[in-house]
Amino acid sequence: MPTSRGRPRLASPELLQEAAFELFQLRGYRGTSVEQIAKTAGFSRATFFNFFSSKAELFWVETDALIDALHAYLERRAETSDPPALRDALLEYADTVSSAEIPWALQHARLLDAPDDLIASGASRVLGLDRLFLDYLGRSSPEADPLRLRGEAASVAAQLLVGVLDWIDAGVERRTLREHLSRVL
Repeated sequence: MPTSRGRPRLASPELLQEAAFELFQLRGYRGTSVEQIAKTAGFSRATFFNFFSSKAELFWVETDALIDALHAYLERRAETSDPPALRDALLEYADTVSSAEIPWALQHARLLDAPDDLIASGASRVLGLDRLFLDYLGRSSPEADPLRLRGEAASVAAQLLVGVLDWIDAGVERRTLREHLSRVL
């Protein structure tokens, strides 16, 4: 039997996610174990946990990248001499996101049949958006009542979530993310 030469393939979140989504389609989310995902990707269970704290975290690789990009975008906008209102900054950012970037797990949430895990693992992301928006609002309005800013940040995070979910659910009727967000923000 020939042996493979050279360096072993490097593990990555994307390789593990690809193996997981393939298995989820074949066996369902609940019918797929971390061990099966790691084995299909050609790695150990321990390697899986180097990248993800749980199976549900696989849902968020693309979403986390989009949130990181949004964070960097808002940081740049907040540092300008005249930062735009949060709503305007979010709509500007939405222009940079294409429908090709919709996370697979969010497009196929019904297929995965894992609503509780999606909600539980997604909650920390929503709270992160709330903190991100609160920071942006606080920097643009340092004199404002902190409680009002917290309420506005939470409201905008909820509105963003509603707009993004509407965008995802629109399927073939989908317009730009900006169009969906402008209806709710």
